[in-house]
Amino acid sequence: MNEETHLFTTPSGQQQRSNEHPAHPHANTKRLLTSLHTSMISLGGIIGTGLFIGVRITLLNGPIISLMSYLYISLICFYIIQAVGEMSCYMPLNGSLCQFQFIYISNPIGVMNNFIYWISWSITLALELSLIYNMLKYWQWSWIDNIGETWMIFIIWSILTICNLFPVNNYGNIEFIITIFKIFFMMGWIGISISLVLNNGTGFKYWNKDLIWGIDYIKVIKNPVGSKLINILSSLISSCFTFQSIESVAICSGEIIDVHKNLPRAIKYVVLRIVVFYILTLFLLTLMIPCNDPRLVSSGTDDVFASPFLIGLINMGMSSSSFLLGFFNFIILISMVSAANSNIYFGSRCLLSMVEEGYFPVVFGETTKNGVPFNAILLTSSIGLISLLSKFKSIDIFYKLLINLSSTSGLIMWLFILISYLQFRRALAFNSIVYETLAYTAVHKFPMIKLSYITIVSIVTIIIGNGIVNIWEFSWDLFISCYLTLIILIVGSVWLSVIWKQPILKKIEDIDIFTDQSVHAFK
Repeated sequence: MNEETHLFTTPSGQQQRSNEHPAHPHANTKRLLTSLHTSMISLGGIIGTGLFIGVRITLLNGPIISLMSYLYISLICFYIIQAVGEMSCYMPLNGSLCQFQFIYISNPIGVMNNFIYWISWSITLALELSLIYNMLKYWQWSWIDNIGETWMIFIIWSILTICNLFPVNNYGNIEFIITIFKIFFMMGWIGISISLVLNNGTGFKYWNKDLIWGIDYIKVIKNPVGSKLINILSSLISSCFTFQSIESVAICSGEIIDVHKNLPRAIKYVVLRIVVFYILTLFLLTLMIPCNDPRLVSSGTDDVFASPFLIGLINMGMSSSSFLLGFFNFIILISMVSAANSNIYFGSRCLLSMVEEGYFPVVFGETTKNGVPFNAILLTSSIGLISLLSKFKSIDIFYKLLINLSSTSGLIMWLFILISYLQFRRALAFNSIVYETLAYTAVHKFPMIKLSYITIVSIVTIIIGNGIVNIWEFSWDLFISCYLTLIILIVGSVWLSVIWKQPILKKIEDIDIFTDQSVHAFK
């Protein structure tokens, strides 16, 4: 990296000197995402596979633990999205939340965590491709069986990859259309579910004393208190998978038109969206599905992908062969397609951020005349083809492995977002920049610094507690899926820190908060 000296101006008119900053080229992406695109991407990101499928595991823990887990993770996500919004409006970069780790934490952490995060998007793509194929089997079309699993997954993968090679506004248009379907589905499902619950008179039938605290489906200890603590940890990690990628709209900040206006608008109503689409739907599901429903824990290749949204309707009397149920299944299917499409997009932009920082071959930063990073897209999507391995392993085990790997990677990203935010706030104070002068700050003036520390402790507890079952029943599959990413991060960061002779955490005076500062950073 080159060392140069530049002068910058703060809102107060003071000149500030930056003695060291990365002289990296920016990829030639285009700002083509409009306000509608941004809003729909942020909304569509919270209505996806994690909600439709991942909620299965959460429901096993009973109404109380499930709802409390969702509420707690909702609070965590709220603080994270506010922190991401503040930093992204101040520095609207390609893959902004990925680049913030280089800027505010250190290069060793930035390299290792962004590499893990990028792989996580690709791994999740593999999960989505497997889910899409299995959802297609719902209609029992003979031509799907004739094509076969391998070729069907490859065809789906090819279509999604090609779609991402078009200009980014086309990705925005696709997400806009699919999100409209998602919204109508969620509103329709909520309305029908409320009607069925009231008409059937089931009320709080599944909130009885035997089911309200869930079932001990992880049978490792006989102590009832210990079992419930394990259930709580399991519920928290599965809830994290459901909420994962809620922060991802910030990755688009380098391609959003008038990002200083449109990104805050997308963030503004995140709480309302969480309450309606997560808390309310989970509450309704606890009224419609008992936590001991065998379809929630089935290891069969057909039932493992069954959505609780459909199971709940069937439990309330809707015929499994009804047109409405088939239509709802179709909406869930296109939601998975949307999620897979987003995995390629977000993963490629994460990769792009590493290229811009000089830690990945520059060839993957090359763009078309329309600003499409085609090599980054092809590499990211190619990793998703590991979904073809699902045929060689029990589909249930494969599903759980991918969820754990993806969830752990997502949690680690949340952790470093908050650490970056604390460093960001400290750097502002060090450079005599008053926080209140920023163009965008957290709503309601929450004590973001104090809450960040609390949230960091919570995330670390969840990450470490994720594989606690190994204490009683050791499993290499579980250990690898829970802790491999964490081990790679720690070992890799320390190793890079030693060979590069760079600290794990930057000194405040070495943080450059001016080079990529937005012209709209202040009020």
